[in-house]
Amino acid sequence: MEVLGRLRGFSLPVTAEAGILVMVATTATFAASDATVKVIGAAVPLLALLLVRYFFQAVVLGVWQTQRGAVHFLNTGALKLQVLRAFLLLSNSACTFAGLRYLPLPVTTALAMMAPLITTLLAATVLNEDVPRSKWAMVVLGFIGMLMVVRPGSGQFSWTVIFPIGAATTFACFQVASSKLSKSGDPITTNFLTALVATVALALLLWADQATMLPEMGRVRFGSWLLVLLMASLATFGHVLMLQALRRAPLALLTPFGYAQLAFATLFSWVLFSQIPDLWTGLGMIVIALGGIGTVLLHSRARAA
Repeated sequence: MEVLGRLRGFSLPVTAEAGILVMVATTATFAASDATVKVIGAAVPLLALLLVRYFFQAVVLGVWQTQRGAVHFLNTGALKLQVLRAFLLLSNSACTFAGLRYLPLPVTTALAMMAPLITTLLAATVLNEDVPRSKWAMVVLGFIGMLMVVRPGSGQFSWTVIFPIGAATTFACFQVASSKLSKSGDPITTNFLTALVATVALALLLWADQATMLPEMGRVRFGSWLLVLLMASLATFGHVLMLQALRRAPLALLTPFGYAQLAFATLFSWVLFSQIPDLWTGLGMIVIALGGIGTVLLHSRARAA
């Protein structure tokens, strides 16, 4: 309880500069969480990995919200949208975790970072919004970056790239749902409900397939479970940091700094796995980042006009 009390009072100066620093720390935390998933590999069943990750977040945020006052649980916004948001983030995590089992950490991170570009595509094709040529140019730039990373037809290409691309697509949809909920729901309640819905869904899947899953989970070593707890702690702390960053600066300002996760992913990949992106992959990562950052800046400029 003492730790949660400190978490509740956790604060930094309310300035845009502080928000940017917290956002960079958030990207480092998420990159560390992904690196831990990469270390775990296939030692833990994917379903169990996801269940522990979201159960841990649900418990931490649930206790935190209770200390803030149970009345905050009532500020949920649209419940159907909350459930949709939860399944989108769960799908995003499943795609990311699966991708990390097959692909290098920086590659998975770079392809997943195409979310802002996919948001533009969704806005034009699904929402029928008028997308200016400048944004389409950023989408083309990001697509070129993706081709540089995956290089179809080369020995580097693998069908497993569908996992991080799926992660980017589901995260783009997740951002749309989050944007709508931010206007009505409490952010901590929203993140708690996301974790709770994901936990219930995963627990039901585990119960339905318990004949297979329980023996597999029983064979997992103690050290691997410790790594799973570390991953869940990092992921939850990353969400707490994100909330702190958003209290200090608008999302439009913070989003470009989210691409710092590419640098941290590359660093962890080098330190933990002795893997460094080759020249074309590195250039592709930079091109994807430029396309994503350009999309965010153009969107911010359009809203300010």
